[in-house]
Amino acid sequence: MSAGRCRHLSSAPVCIRHRSHGPLSGIACSEREVMPGKSDSVPTAGKSGSVFGAERQQIILGTINRGDTVSVGEFADRFGVSQETVRRDIRSLEEAGYLRRVHGGAAPMTTFDLTARRPVVERLQVDRNAKQNAARAAMALFQDDMHVYLGTSSTMRLVAEALVRSGIGLTVTTNMLDIAALLAGAKRCTVNMLGGVVNPDTNSVGGYETLKSLEGRLFDLCVLGCSAVSSVKGVLGPTKAHEVLVNTLAAQSQHTAFVTDSTKFGRRDGYVVLPLDRVDYIATDLPPPDAFTEAFTDAGIRILLPC
Repeated sequence: MSAGRCRHLSSAPVCIRHRSHGPLSGIACSEREVMPGKSDSVPTAGKSGSVFGAERQQIILGTINRGDTVSVGEFADRFGVSQETVRRDIRSLEEAGYLRRVHGGAAPMTTFDLTARRPVVERLQVDRNAKQNAARAAMALFQDDMHVYLGTSSTMRLVAEALVRSGIGLTVTTNMLDIAALLAGAKRCTVNMLGGVVNPDTNSVGGYETLKSLEGRLFDLCVLGCSAVSSVKGVLGPTKAHEVLVNTLAAQSQHTAFVTDSTKFGRRDGYVVLPLDRVDYIATDLPPPDAFTEAFTDAGIRILLPC
């Protein structure tokens, strides 16, 4: 692969380092950043007040850690308690540094990428230039005749558009309808569309059938989007389904790359979809902050920047 197709932050040339496949590993699950406790269900009546209160706070915090806000009135009805009781729970969690109070409820302490919950057609217009530059940087990952997986995101749709312009011929597997249509229409790539339940907000398929469709498939490279990146936790996403799918793909690919614009560095989201030490490449529009560059270097990640 030609190193002249992108900039990178180390002196060694950018290349795809082929490594031998061992037995496919199982799906690795990461713990959510929540308070101690396991129940995410509505507590039942009859338990002691202290346990009941701890369970309420656990559920409130689980909602916050998904990037959602908490409504005092809604949660009072859900728990079958007074609104003042829910306000006391929120105050306790705020004093512990887990959330911040807002009018009528509570919100995450720091910024989650709530953009990831919006329809993909809306997300395409958010930071579009930065996403296009990140997609341009990602072109250094691809060579003719590779077998690749392309994930679902607004940035990944722009990667597909850049691939069409590049003329590179690939065998592509994807779960995003937009990507399949773009690459198949350009007639330079062989495109495999995974099965599954269609989500109209993301123009993609997901669920059990999608994971079953991946069984037995191996890829030279999987290229994915993300909603946030932590220099400590790794690559983040909005749902457990994202975590399971990304772990499956990483286990079945020789190399794993993420394409993300630089606004995602330092944001938060609800799940660790992949730790940094399982990532090979990050393509982005601007050099990451120093703390991220150091973390990526320590994890052996190559940073790809646009020409």
